[in-house]
Amino acid sequence: MKSSPAFKILSAVVLAAVVLYFGVQIYQYLTNPFSTTLTYEAVADDSISVNGWVVRQEETFHSDAATLTHPLDEGQKVGYGQTFAMAYDNSQTLETVAQIDTLELQLQQLEFALTSILDNDAALKLDSSITGSILTLRQDLSSGDYSAVSDDISILKASVLKSSHSYSSVDEIQAEIDSVQGQISQLKDSLSGAHAIAAPQPGIFSAACDGYEDVLTPAFLDGVTPSSLQRLTPSSSSGNAGKLIYGDTWYFVACVDAQRAGDLRPGRSVLLRMAKGMTQDVSVQVRSVSQPENGQVAVVFSCRNYIAQTTQLRSQAAELILNTYSGLRVPTTSLRLDANGNAGVYCVVGSSAKFKPVRIIFRGDNYMLVRPTEAALGTAILRAGDEIIITANKLENGLVVR
Repeated sequence: MKSSPAFKILSAVVLAAVVLYFGVQIYQYLTNPFSTTLTYEAVADDSISVNGWVVRQEETFHSDAATLTHPLDEGQKVGYGQTFAMAYDNSQTLETVAQIDTLELQLQQLEFALTSILDNDAALKLDSSITGSILTLRQDLSSGDYSAVSDDISILKASVLKSSHSYSSVDEIQAEIDSVQGQISQLKDSLSGAHAIAAPQPGIFSAACDGYEDVLTPAFLDGVTPSSLQRLTPSSSSGNAGKLIYGDTWYFVACVDAQRAGDLRPGRSVLLRMAKGMTQDVSVQVRSVSQPENGQVAVVFSCRNYIAQTTQLRSQAAELILNTYSGLRVPTTSLRLDANGNAGVYCVVGSSAKFKPVRIIFRGDNYMLVRPTEAALGTAILRAGDEIIITANKLENGLVVR
């Protein structure tokens, strides 16, 4: 059946109306593009990215012995005269030392088993310790602090082994304790050619030596320059017996762009955020700033905390956090001036545009952190969750935008 002329005319009118509607929408978008976003509370850091060096007062120790063992953990404090390494002339004694370590761990398990019979709460405390060890291991793995993972695993393994033994009586446990103690005593007596390496003064033990102990010293920092940092090379001396770190102060030295270094005055405190090795930001103090060389200066920072956590750190990528700002985050393109020259943003309130004056807290890449001005009242106060107009060619208070 053929369509009537009236139907054809009606279809043409409808089609023309649809084309006209979309044409108007496209024209309005091209001539006055309109888009919005929501504002929200945010925090931003004014920081400087650097690559630097950790410096400590250190002494390395060497031994020509065939076998070396360390009875202390990394970062453990050492008293005057305390043994931090054992040297053995015979390499076969390493197997004996390993047997002693195994028996001493077994002795700990037995002593815990004895405590468990005498104290009903001991098992509950151990379960709590195992849970805590698992959480610590997970945290160190997530943060990339792999230097602590080995110790975490050892502690967790020891706790699990302690909980895996059960005995029927105190006498049975005590008899096995006496037997293990006897075996340990015999093995220690069989060790020959043993030589203890003791601390000449109190310090912090580290088994990690990298050759920079005699190069990167506090004395080196007194006249440090960008060029001297670029020429750094490790010494050939070997500290195979480990090293001791003295004092409670460590340093971080890095080359910084001379213009940015204008904010780094001696005595000022900033936050040091290392890319790895430390899970927390560390407050450090600017100790000195060198003369410029090729647009850079060498800046030395000092810190009297967390030195035991720095024993395995040397060359480090880091952020120097000069200031931390908080405010409402808005796109840079949303900032506008009203008729009186006041800075602010337009928000959609109902179906109209509303100007809300702001003061700028921080400028980032394509965004800003702002706060309402003191003069803003009522609906003119910018709040988190407000719908900000990002792009629009023509805006004024009360303009209908929807």
